[in-house]
Amino acid sequence: GMGGVGKTTIARAVYEAIQGEFQLTCFLADVKETSETNGLVQIQRQLLSHVGISRNDFHNLYDGKRTIQNSLCRKKVLLVLDDVNEVNQLENLAEKQDWFGPGSKIIITTR
Repeated sequence: GMGGVGKTTIARAVYEAIQGEFQLTCFLADVKETSETNGLVQIQRQLLSHVGISRNDFHNLYDGKRTIQNSLCRKKVLLVLDDVNEVNQLENLAEKQDWFGPGSKIIITTR
């Protein structure tokens, strides 16, 4: 939807209301801006550090995807991806359901 109508505000309110139901939670704000500025590998590292995973020694998207999947596939995760604007952002942060454990939820905001 249009900018400024409150998508991020709603996503944050939902996140705060339900985060207690999950083992790991992460709200990644401004995915579009961060990926344009710092690249997707940096967002992958940000996601992992938010959920307490310190294995951030990868240097390419493929290894980042593998690290996310291996680290989170048995965990019930709540992940908010705010302001996504390219499909490759999704592919490199939350491509497949089996990257995350049963009961996980991914919330995406986009324009």
